[in-house]
Amino acid sequence: MYRIYDRPQDRLKQMLWRGRRQYGHEFWALRHVSFEVARGETLGIVGRNGSGKSTLLQIIAGTLAPTEGEVQVQGRVAALLELGSGFNPEFTGRENVHLNGAILGFHRAEVDQRFDDIAAFADIGDFLDQPVKLYSSGMVVRLAFAVQALLPKEVLIVDEALAVGDMFFQAKCMARMRQLIDDGVTVLFVSHDAGSVKSLCRRAILLDHGEVRDQGDAGEVIEHYFALKVKSEQQVAPGAAGLSGAPALPANLPEDFTRNAEFLKRAEFQRIRNGKANFVNVRMLNQAGEDIQYVEFDQLVTLRMAVEVTGELDGALACGYHIRDSNGVDIVYSDSIIENIDIPVSAKGSRFVVDWTFRMALRHGNYNVAVVLSVPINLSGSLVDFCDFVPLALQFSVAPRQISYLYGGVHWANQVQVVRYEAE
Repeated sequence: MYRIYDRPQDRLKQMLWRGRRQYGHEFWALRHVSFEVARGETLGIVGRNGSGKSTLLQIIAGTLAPTEGEVQVQGRVAALLELGSGFNPEFTGRENVHLNGAILGFHRAEVDQRFDDIAAFADIGDFLDQPVKLYSSGMVVRLAFAVQALLPKEVLIVDEALAVGDMFFQAKCMARMRQLIDDGVTVLFVSHDAGSVKSLCRRAILLDHGEVRDQGDAGEVIEHYFALKVKSEQQVAPGAAGLSGAPALPANLPEDFTRNAEFLKRAEFQRIRNGKANFVNVRMLNQAGEDIQYVEFDQLVTLRMAVEVTGELDGALACGYHIRDSNGVDIVYSDSIIENIDIPVSAKGSRFVVDWTFRMALRHGNYNVAVVLSVPINLSGSLVDFCDFVPLALQFSVAPRQISYLYGGVHWANQVQVVRYEAE
């Protein structure tokens, strides 16, 4: 809890009165937050700015004392919070490595034993023996990340630290994170990148206004987080079925609009709508037009979306789809804007079907399709008016590739040329 004062002098009065009179008002950055993390588990923590994520991490790291309650942590903790904040600008990089090691509780001999690995990971060259005040901001965070990531620990706290440096260094950071997870280090991971949370974490916690709004499966918590974000930015119609004002179905409509009970049941989970337009059905079809849930590798399929307009639209509609793996990570995405397909402005009561035909070149496994219907407002700023978002629209499985194993998540067409030169 922080006490907020309207005037600077009120803070002084509070100190003088020693609590006998109260000035200002209470602000609870965190309250009633309770959870456990098992040894070796990776827990994602998500929430909008100001939800209390960084405050929670600081309490667990021991740099901030809780107003009430307690935190129990077993094992040595390393925190990737404000990278470089503990460096002395007058010391060289080498001296700061030893300083940070001492702060973390390591003897000098332990730091010396791992110093070469830290220097190689940071990759700042001769600057290692120069004062840190001469470093660029990128060099500071590279060295800070190397120190925290390569010294042994039982618990690692990460707050948006994987977005530092260039693309190569970011890839090294992610690879090191995965290695730590494989080695059994307990990781608390905060990021606004939903894909990273889904990829690294099996379980997640959603914070909202300082309280735990949801916790459980990382994919489900991420969808809840996305729903909260959208609801805070626009008016969203409640419920997932039977919006009032939906036009009656004509008798001559195809079965895409009439045989949709299973889709409507699936779509109830975390669905976001504003009542202007919505999906009536989403199907996956083979070339014979039959519904399928098991797909052969490289099979030609059609993803069919049936859409109806139930309100007044402020512009042209756009629709798209995500194909996500069993961990909820986006593998494939496309939409009508990417494909340069125009869906004209439609009047209330109009209906249409959108077919996406492609070859299923995914690695074998189980997948989910999420679909989105929106009115673009400002594409450069990724600002859209969400008409309908269905996180669990369709599930399917892909059979293994017969000729050879597919190691990547998706295969695309290649043109391969081999030129042979005979030895003289």
